[in-house]
Amino acid sequence: MKLSVSIVTYEQEGFIRQTLQSVLDQETDFDFEVIVGDDASTDQTPEILLEMAKDAPHPVRLLLADKNYGDSGLSNFMATVDASTGEYVAFLDGDDYWHMPHKLQRQVDFLDRHPECAICVHRCEHLLANGDTILTPRPNRGDAVLPVDKLIVSNFAEKISTVVRRSALETLPDWYRTTSAISADWLFNVLIAREGKIGYIDDVMAVHRLHSDSLSIRHGTQKLMADKLKSLELLKPYLPQSARAIARAERRVKLKMRLLSASPRTYTAMKRLNKL
Repeated sequence: MKLSVSIVTYEQEGFIRQTLQSVLDQETDFDFEVIVGDDASTDQTPEILLEMAKDAPHPVRLLLADKNYGDSGLSNFMATVDASTGEYVAFLDGDDYWHMPHKLQRQVDFLDRHPECAICVHRCEHLLANGDTILTPRPNRGDAVLPVDKLIVSNFAEKISTVVRRSALETLPDWYRTTSAISADWLFNVLIAREGKIGYIDDVMAVHRLHSDSLSIRHGTQKLMADKLKSLELLKPYLPQSARAIARAERRVKLKMRLLSASPRTYTAMKRLNKL
């Protein structure tokens, strides 16, 4: 199998149909499978998945948990990773979607051309509840091969934009499976990317919904930043060659924390403009 798509979901009956359909609509010259992990949803999410899997044009395997894992989706996510068989693995959350039908083809082609890359990502669009949109940061103008240091300093890679090599997945530290880090998605991408370089495609090919229960609202922006500092500390033993980038990232996070404390309005405005 050339590629596996991991989808994780919980209580997303209003979005999961569009999410899965956006994967099944991908146009590729290779075979791919879809693995959906449902973390014991009590709404209609499992029923929708069972209905769509019946006549899907690609194999769809459903991992329907009997009981919620209780760890903010991490074990559900890792279950889909463990069940995947593809040379490459792509990721999508159950309330987001891909809106470019050649997304997977372009990323697989990029990785095939660039064996030095462990991961390939692209830009995404954040869709706010009021309909406004914000684009993710742009680390380069044009497609590029980037060092992991870029991702350490600025998180330009949403998990839903990520395609990784299976060989890189095998190097994840054991502690990642039980981490309580709020920044787990970013940690995952950095830990994978340290095994090579980052392939970057300078196009917007996915939509990430920002809900009222987003991480920043659930945990608070200051808590998210404090968590990021702890996560940077966790990375130090694994990326000694990136010590300067980690130190720069720490300074950047501390500057954001000071700005947020001094002027929340200014912080919010700069964040929307991708100036932070």
